Amino acid sequence: SYLGLMWRTVRVLRMRSPEVVWLQIPQVPLLWAALAYRKFFDSGVRLVADCHNGMFLPRWAKVPFGLSKLGSCDLVLVHNDAMLETAKESGIPADKTFVLEDVPPIAPEVTCAVPSALVGRPRPWVLFPGSFGVDEPIAELLEAARHLEAGTIIMTGRNSNASANGHDISRVSPNVVMTGYLGVDDFNALLRHCDIVLALTKVEGIQLSVCNEALGFGKAMVASDTKLLRVLFGEAAVMVRSADPAAIVTGIDLAYGQMEKYSNASIELAKRRRADWVCRYNEYQSILKS
Repeated sequence: SYLGLMWRTVRVLRMRSPEVVWLQIPQVPLLWAALAYRKFFDSGVRLVADCHNGMFLPRWAKVPFGLSKLGSCDLVLVHNDAMLETAKESGIPADKTFVLEDVPPIAPEVTCAVPSALVGRPRPWVLFPGSFGVDEPIAELLEAARHLEAGTIIMTGRNSNASANGHDISRVSPNVVMTGYLGVDDFNALLRHCDIVLALTKVEGIQLSVCNEALGFGKAMVASDTKLLRVLFGEAAVMVRSADPAAIVTGIDLAYGQMEKYSNASIELAKRRRADWVCRYNEYQSILKS
């Protein structure tokens, strides 16, 4: 399927003839498509690689002609300073590689009904936005759910990914709801109405997009106590050892018991991160012009 999508991508590029192409990677075949288009059809097109952390993790880092070809792009963007060092260590030219941090979104000002996944469920409503990825502590979270005295854990993501990544979700406690993959509106509705957002990973250096989403919606957050997440989001989250189910339970209880405090902290941190991003706008513009 990747080969078919790669060919379709080249066809779209030929039809549109863009001056600049932004690539959100992984997946690596998207990089191949862009490089092939530049080689055979438009040598002047500029390529900007927006690298999510997965590009530097084993699953994608070991794909042939991935990291070794990433430096062929005109600009390589990573999302934090830790990934900048990883990129440089992977051989990506330092003069092409820059940090472009995510900015917290502004929650849409629309009212929406309580999602059916939450109706009638005991609170707190604890949202774990995930994809059953390799880095996610699924077993630990399911074990934590069994020990929650009250509340509901809502887990997003395609269930088919679970077995592919070694997660056993065949037996879950009644207080766990698995929504499957959600569209943007349905996902935003869950963010709007949940009480707590979980941002959990087992891997140091992973910058979870849900952290900024929690800030944007002003939600109390429980996050994995990694060095990176503590630096970026520690002041607005209860930090926990995600390998310890008991610690996850304690974190949820603490966040719910002081929900207003952590919600306000998220709102304030979101404001500051947006302001910092605007202050660096000219710097980002100069990068794009380079």
